[in-house]
Amino acid sequence: MNQKVTKKIRKYPSGQEPDSIIPKENMSYRYLLGKSGENPLVVICMNPSAADEKNSDATIERIISASVKLENDGWMMFNTYPERATNANDMSDFCEELSKENVEVLKNYLTEKHVAEVWGAWGDLKHDALRRGRDEITSLLSELKIRVFHFGALTKKGNPRHPLNRQEKWEISQNSKRFL
Repeated sequence: MNQKVTKKIRKYPSGQEPDSIIPKENMSYRYLLGKSGENPLVVICMNPSAADEKNSDATIERIISASVKLENDGWMMFNTYPERATNANDMSDFCEELSKENVEVLKNYLTEKHVAEVWGAWGDLKHDALRRGRDEITSLLSELKIRVFHFGALTKKGNPRHPLNRQEKWEISQNSKRFL
C-alpha cells in the first residue's frame, strides 16, 4: 500500500483533538478518526489523507467546524475506502479484505452508538477502490436504515459534495440538511 501522504497538516483546535483512531499502529490505512461524544457528527468522506491523532488537515477542520455549528459534541470520520493517500491516483487496487474490515468497523460503530443519520461527503469518486468501497458502505447504510444527509447541491453525477470541493457557500445548520 502506498504511504505517500504529503498534504499540509495543522494542529487541532483546542478541545477537538481525536481520542478515537482505528488502527493506531498502521499509517498506510485508517478506518476511523474522531473525537468521542454523546452526539458526534458522523461523516463519510473519500479516503484518509494527512490527518492523524496529532495533526489535522483542511478536511478535518471543515468537519470540526460543521460539528460545532450543528452543536454536536464530537465528530467521527469514516471513509468509503481506508487507504491513506492525498491523491487517489496514488492508491493501490481495490482490496476486498481491507474494504470488508472498513465496513465492519463502520457497522460496529453505527450499531453500538445507535446512529440514525450520517453526513455523506464523498464527492465524485474517480478511483475504482473508492467507488467499490462507497457501494459497500451505501449498501450497509441502507440495510441499517441509516439516513444520509448532505449540504448544498449534489454533484452533476448525483454525489454529496466533499467538504473541500464546494461549488457554493453552504449554510450548515440542522435546517439546511438535505437527505439522499
